[in-house]
Amino acid sequence: MAITRAVEDGVAVLTLDDGRVNALDMDLFRELDARLDECADGAAVVIAGRPGMFSAGLNTKVMAGLDADGLHALFVQFGRTFLRVWLEPRPVVVAATGHAVAGGTILAMCADHAVAAAGDHRWGLTETTIGFVLPDWIIAVARGNVAADRLDDLLLPGAAVGPEEAVAAGFADEVVPPDQVLDRALARARHLAALPRDAYAAQKRRLRGPAAAAALADLEADIRATMTVAG
Repeated sequence: MAITRAVEDGVAVLTLDDGRVNALDMDLFRELDARLDECADGAAVVIAGRPGMFSAGLNTKVMAGLDADGLHALFVQFGRTFLRVWLEPRPVVVAATGHAVAGGTILAMCADHAVAAAGDHRWGLTETTIGFVLPDWIIAVARGNVAADRLDDLLLPGAAVGPEEAVAAGFADEVVPPDQVLDRALARARHLAALPRDAYAAQKRRLRGPAAAAALADLEADIRATMTVAG
């Protein structure tokens, strides 16, 4: 398994560690869904990476072996799982312990707060540089996070940035030394979990629900459309 679960003072900590770059594939999406189900009683969730690596994005080696139907299924599950994180009623905090590229940046944006590790780490929605087109659900998440005057500059060329610029742009929320990332994420999760739970969940639903519902309703068709453009 690539995701381990622990509990710290009522906060569920899900740690991604495949021993490599925490590449995202169908197995990982299903495992993340299962882990979220397992920790349904937790007050908040922290999603962390391995030292130096949060996630490098989709597993391109797996993708190379998939036919069109397989790719479509992968991209649809990608959207469903990450939008679940975006809509999670409990506070979700990301401890981005290193590089957070493409899908790694997206997962950080789907959280309520993302702590980035200082250092020579890459962030960004770099899909344009490898010929991928962002589906509507990712653009919706980005619009909820990235500064409006930076959106085109970052997404159109697929720009990669460091952690400090990632915070300035809105990909993440704060930068701390690498050895403080998890502790800071846990502290933020506890702070958010102390807020009235029903009000927190309702505010999130009102903020994100309409955009998420629209994206989910059109998800399969939108994925087909983006695959046609990228093909």
